[in-house]
Amino acid sequence: MRSKDPLQIAFVGTYPPSRCGIGTFTQDLSDAVISADEGIGATVLAMTSADFDSEYPERVRFRIRREVQGDYARAARFVNDGDVRLVSIQHEYGIFGGPDGAFILDFLAGLRKPSIATLHTVLDRPSTSQRAIVRAMAERCENLVVMSRLAVDLLEASYAVPRDRIRVIPHGIPDMRADERDVSKSRFGLTGRRVLLTFGLLGPSKGSEVVIRALPKLVARFPDLTYLVVGVTHPEVKRRVGEQYRESLEREAESLEVRDHVVFRNQFVELPELCRYLQASDVYITPYLHEAQITSGTLAYAMGSGAAPVSTPYWYAKELLAEGRGHLFDFNDPEGLGDVLRSLLGNPDEMARSQRRAYAFSRRMLWAQVGTDYVELARQVAREAAAPGTRALGRRSLPELRLEHLIRMTDDTGLFQHAVHSVPDRRFGYCVDDNARALIVTLLARRANGSGDSSGTERLITTYLSYLHHSQGDDGQFQNFMDFRRNLDGRPGSEDCVGRALWALGLAVALAPDEGHRLLARTMFHKAMTLPLAFGPRGCALGILALDAYLQHEPDHGLARATLDTLGATLIRRFEQEAGDDWRWFEPELTYENALLPLALFRFSIRTGDQHALRVARDSLSFLESTCFANGHLQLIGNAGWHARGAEPMVADEQPIDASAFVLAFRAAHDATGDRRYLARMRESFDWFLGANRLGVSLHDDSTDGCRDGLGVLEVNLNQGAESVVSFLSALIAMRGLGDDGLDWNDVHETPAGSLVGALESAREAHQ
Repeated sequence: MRSKDPLQIAFVGTYPPSRCGIGTFTQDLSDAVISADEGIGATVLAMTSADFDSEYPERVRFRIRREVQGDYARAARFVNDGDVRLVSIQHEYGIFGGPDGAFILDFLAGLRKPSIATLHTVLDRPSTSQRAIVRAMAERCENLVVMSRLAVDLLEASYAVPRDRIRVIPHGIPDMRADERDVSKSRFGLTGRRVLLTFGLLGPSKGSEVVIRALPKLVARFPDLTYLVVGVTHPEVKRRVGEQYRESLEREAESLEVRDHVVFRNQFVELPELCRYLQASDVYITPYLHEAQITSGTLAYAMGSGAAPVSTPYWYAKELLAEGRGHLFDFNDPEGLGDVLRSLLGNPDEMARSQRRAYAFSRRMLWAQVGTDYVELARQVAREAAAPGTRALGRRSLPELRLEHLIRMTDDTGLFQHAVHSVPDRRFGYCVDDNARALIVTLLARRANGSGDSSGTERLITTYLSYLHHSQGDDGQFQNFMDFRRNLDGRPGSEDCVGRALWALGLAVALAPDEGHRLLARTMFHKAMTLPLAFGPRGCALGILALDAYLQHEPDHGLARATLDTLGATLIRRFEQEAGDDWRWFEPELTYENALLPLALFRFSIRTGDQHALRVARDSLSFLESTCFANGHLQLIGNAGWHARGAEPMVADEQPIDASAFVLAFRAAHDATGDRRYLARMRESFDWFLGANRLGVSLHDDSTDGCRDGLGVLEVNLNQGAESVVSFLSALIAMRGLGDDGLDWNDVHETPAGSLVGALESAREAHQ
């Protein structure tokens, strides 16, 4: 068939020379769709390991290293920027990185082209994370493809996937002749023998020992019987225990005195030779030990070779071998298997009937037909999908906590303010604001990573604390700006500058790496402790956060507690003076980093138990929600024009610092109230960084670990300055910290503003 409409499809999965069943399937499927429609081209994004250095064929144009999370987003960009119109994903939990293969969601989150996913495993009792991954794929992909009707029932019952999103396309098989058994036997020196065959990657779950245990009684009646076990040991089994399983099979055959009737072919056989083995077999056996297998390429291949199929009653076998197309025996039942084989081997007519029925049924599974079925689905999806470039970004799993861009932006003086793209811009020097934020981030990152210093946090902590020390005068004030030649500009810092420095110092008193750092931070903190008493709302809020951090370490410090109480009362009073029925805010306009104010009152209420503060915090945060989540995602107040009372908010110049403040505020709201709705908002706020925003563009750069500087009217600011990266890292640490505390993001359910799939961060056992 030749279509006038060219269609480039990207196939994602393992691929030869990687030796696994998914790799073979990916190759065969891509070949089949090209053969079915000359207008289709194929590109492969091959899943691989970091140490895999074999050469791939020309069709492979991108490699995704399984455990390198950033590769998944880079792969999505590769697809988005090229001529690919459709993506076909081969899904098996084990071939992707992250907990239960969660990193595939990072690929789907960044993908702006339509996609379908073929599910090679569907479990009836999936774990929370396994269910969430499949549900996320169902939401993100246009269709899911399965290979059996039972899989459709399972997806509907166990994953809540609607039936109309699922297509059944059988496992493809090569076209083999069924009348060449004697010729094929002669090639392997098996002329005149009755041949049983099992092939595939060898492992304990495959049950080959069951066949061996059935052989003694069988060979007594059929002395010309040979059992072929073809295939290498599964790589994961071999990595864990070597060849123990294969050797145990050989020992068992010896002990049962049937070793002369068992042939082990410990080799990965290519397709032509595999077909000859299949065509040489009279009976093909899948003696698997568990029912939870929704597909089996080996069984499908065997039916297409003309062998009589015999199997344990796992799901796929029961469906495929119904209506007399094969014979079943119970799991781990050598006696039952022996009965079935005696019936077949001793009754040539029954053997021939089983072989004919299986072969006739297999004609619908030929790769030529399967390729045509996939082409029809692919073209339908391509027609119905939104135009390229208009798809909204989906949910991504949480990025790794990496400080590479922060380190890149820091010299031995401090953190540079600005960057040209991802390169530090030395023209603008340094400031207290950014170095204070960076000190907070590195203190929290060190705590998150443990006492080890693999990320260099101790050096960074020393650098940032030293910068603050040099910038502070005897009166406690800070000079905010320093040029590249280390000249302070002499002007006193703003309220924000002093408040942020004080917050960083309060945290350093509790979390700095050694006593010397903590003593210096304490001395500096005492100099500036009462300065926020004269500040406006944001300076007051920063003072509250600083004192809250300090009191974690010194809860009985009288002056600190009295200052905190005064600042809390001041901020509450400011709200009561400004708020009205339709304007629940501390000021007559919404400006920058707005969520900082309710964040401070939530922390104040937790520290003091003040219920009035808690009510104001909830009220003001609710007002921000109604303003900034009206479009189904977080849309920040733009710095190009702030939101005055009674006016429409501006959309231009949304800043990472504002999104970070929302993340921290919703975290504090949850801590103060236990209301899990705030966790959903927290995740939605963080997703602003990952593309759930007005432009649908990710601000996080996974190649540099930096963060772009903001959203303009039509495009993203590509520079990656200090404020942006520390804002992103602060938010990420808060998100990952909840996972470390035992939160499973999958348990955070839908909110009116959107659904939460979750980042699967707490599924650590599956990851390990």
